[in-house]
Amino acid sequence: MGKVASRTLDILSKFSIDKPCLTADELAELSRTPLSTMYRFLESMTKTGYLMKDPRTQKFSVGPEMLRLARVADAGLGFRTFAVPWVERLFAETGKTIYLVARSGFSWVCSENRVRHGMGSRFVVRPGEMAPLYAGCPGRVLLAGLSHAEVNHLLNEIKLVKLTPYTVTERGEILEQLTDIRRRGYHITYQENQWGAWGLGAPIFDSQGKTQAALVIAGVLSEEKPQVAVLKKFLLEATRDISKSLAISSGRTRSGKSPVTLFA
Repeated sequence: MGKVASRTLDILSKFSIDKPCLTADELAELSRTPLSTMYRFLESMTKTGYLMKDPRTQKFSVGPEMLRLARVADAGLGFRTFAVPWVERLFAETGKTIYLVARSGFSWVCSENRVRHGMGSRFVVRPGEMAPLYAGCPGRVLLAGLSHAEVNHLLNEIKLVKLTPYTVTERGEILEQLTDIRRRGYHITYQENQWGAWGLGAPIFDSQGKTQAALVIAGVLSEEKPQVAVLKKFLLEATRDISKSLAISSGRTRSGKSPVTLFA
């Protein structure tokens, strides 16, 4: 990747839902870039629509061109067509918080959610928010969809730190859990990403059997003990139907068998 493209992406990565507006000084500090250089990039990115500048506060925010690209990206995520209706259905049937997540580099990103009324804001993951791929239910399910070589490379590149006292960071234990996820087809974690929260997730496959996304049912331990057997039944019905629909929409499956047979 060229230096200009790399720097541009780095600047864009500094914006978040918690910090949607940043000054040139803040961006320069976060990017460890000389302020004069940062000004040149910000001027160019503002002219092309990737950023906007508020003349009153002198702060920059993501521009309309990024909104267009986000819609393009959304259209390219074929699993959403079949998964979002199931997010709604699971929310109605279980009364729990539901997340649809996908991989983004070394992280997982929330693509869609439906949040149970009264769930504390600190437990909620909003669309667009990200978390480390190695920790917790959503990331662990996505990680299990990678090859052994990909998993080892990723674990070599990521610094495994504890987000809570319950975060699993021991490599051998992570690998054992990935084997278990591939065998069972689902995973549940308690308080790995967020103290007091639990998550039950399962993968969504494409026609080649590759994990495209994960569907997660989540809740708060202080309010309820998850009824895993019941929720697992709902969850696996959803992910199998979504995976089957993806296979049918592509017109083929990895084995050449009927999609109905493969994902039955």
